[in-house]
Amino acid sequence: MHWSQNLRKLHVDLTSYCNAKCPACARNLNGGPTTPGLALEHFEVDVWNQLAKDTAGNIHKLFLNGNWGDPGMHPNLIEMLATFGQYHTDCDLVICTNGGMHKPEWWCELATVLKERRHRVVWSIDGIGKSHELYRRNTSYDRVIENMQAFNSAGGASEWVMTLWDHNLHEIDTVRKLAKDLGCYWLELRDSHSPEELLVTDNDKRYEYTLYTKKAKDVKSGLEILNKDQAEKFRKDLRLDFPSQTEFKCPWYNEYSVQIDPFMKVWPCCNISIYTHIKGHPMDQQFDVTTLPEDGFNDLSKQSIYEILEHPWWDITLSTAIDRAEYKVCRNSCGVR
Repeated sequence: MHWSQNLRKLHVDLTSYCNAKCPACARNLNGGPTTPGLALEHFEVDVWNQLAKDTAGNIHKLFLNGNWGDPGMHPNLIEMLATFGQYHTDCDLVICTNGGMHKPEWWCELATVLKERRHRVVWSIDGIGKSHELYRRNTSYDRVIENMQAFNSAGGASEWVMTLWDHNLHEIDTVRKLAKDLGCYWLELRDSHSPEELLVTDNDKRYEYTLYTKKAKDVKSGLEILNKDQAEKFRKDLRLDFPSQTEFKCPWYNEYSVQIDPFMKVWPCCNISIYTHIKGHPMDQQFDVTTLPEDGFNDLSKQSIYEILEHPWWDITLSTAIDRAEYKVCRNSCGVR
């Protein structure tokens, strides 16, 4: 495995700030208080600009999603995307958001920057009205719909993603029709990956209600194209210069990807990334951080991404561990054996 030569996709978590309190998210405790130990930071603009320059023309797909925050919360998001676009003219852009921040005017400005390039904004909207707000806590359904409509009307390409819960299954047909009426090009019905019962608590860790997935797990999930002509224009999943590979055990490597967290650290995937920031986090036993090299070995504020990926940890230590299925996180998250 040669991580520096393999790089074609970036998954970037631009900020650890979020307006929502989704109860299955790692950044809060069951929809209540923010996870203790989480540093609230935004990705530095200067480091971002250097990353765009260093990788110029080599990145075929940029995903803005994350473990710790919503990209829409970064105060310089539009400026940063414009800069990245200058260095990457043939790059697919995907932005995942709850869409509950900012006013419609901001989303119109974002659409103006993006509309001449392949992109899609993925809006997490889990039903209609209060059904949506049961999981996407602290967001306003009406505000999200208003923002998405403004973005679409200004030339933006949208995908509506509906996470399936027992309480919203009866709204699937309504969501499908509304998504099309509002100008979305895609609709994805998505499994929650949550237990059959998800307890939700308030900021004082007091029980509020339970979300259920028992019936939802039997409903077929997947992507639907709502506008074929526009969908093909804005989404280029198959590239002749981006061949698929399956020879390695790591699916992220096979997809030419790495993850970058809000603290400007480069990781092989989102699964390992989430276990490295908060010492003592309930999930950190999935990955032993004491096996990592010296502090700063993967810090973009100190070196380029290619210098980071040339560190022997990637091609020797990490690659060997994946091949031998030594990491619990790899076995549990990706089925590495």
